[in-house]
Amino acid sequence: MAHHQFRTDDGAIQVDYTKRIGYFTMDEDHAHEGYELYYLFEGERDYFIRDRTYRVRAGEFVFIEKGELHRTLDTGVPDHERVVLNFAESAMVRFPLPTESGVFRLPPQERWKGEALARELIDESRGEAPGRDAMLEALLKQLLLLVFRAAAERPIDEAAPSAVHRTMSEVAAYVGERYAEPLLLKDVAERFFVSPYYLSRKFKACTGFGFAEYVQLVRVREAQRLLRETNLKMIDIAERVGVGPAAHFHKLFKKVCGCSPLQYRKGRRAAGPAGSAGEANR
Repeated sequence: MAHHQFRTDDGAIQVDYTKRIGYFTMDEDHAHEGYELYYLFEGERDYFIRDRTYRVRAGEFVFIEKGELHRTLDTGVPDHERVVLNFAESAMVRFPLPTESGVFRLPPQERWKGEALARELIDESRGEAPGRDAMLEALLKQLLLLVFRAAAERPIDEAAPSAVHRTMSEVAAYVGERYAEPLLLKDVAERFFVSPYYLSRKFKACTGFGFAEYVQLVRVREAQRLLRETNLKMIDIAERVGVGPAAHFHKLFKKVCGCSPLQYRKGRRAAGPAGSAGEANR
């Protein structure tokens, strides 16, 4: 496997390149404060975003909004080469964002340009030329403009890879709507007319997340939003996201985020609106 990772001095941009031989499913919880742009040079991947699975093929970009739960999975096709660009608000271009996270393809006449910019970003991040960080920001903005123009003109409305994927996407959407309520595997399975074993196994296979794990992550993501955007007390946030006693909420939040809810609130407000680039490993 070939792998290279670089972060600018201010943390606003991270470049993560991998060429992997064999099969690989991203096995970590993933959502971050910054934006993400993923480009697949070679191979084929399934990309689960929030409550939907996309089939990503060579030459396609994936744009991920801030705080969006996502994970990549094997499709049964081995080997892939990709670059992941995580970036903060400060590195964003002044151009209308896509209406939602998703998969985008450049027109044939511009694909070579997008791929060349992606390669140039990787090469620049490997060197030590003067002004490296400024050049990375300039290259990233060029690439974002290409992708966002393509998104505005011809978005890809990629269907889920299979009927099972579509059902599991419906389950994920149901969780996203009902996270404040009790969500037991057996009850959700009954609602979708499948056995708990089937739901557990297929949800993991289609999304990369265990069912209970996904419920927890959706609740924590909403808690993060409330911590950033409101002055609600911890006990009220715990109740709103369906976690229960404040002590349990504190424990779950720290397990997922690596810090307490109060530390998260203070840190996000101290950082201001710019945020920071996230990490990638897929």
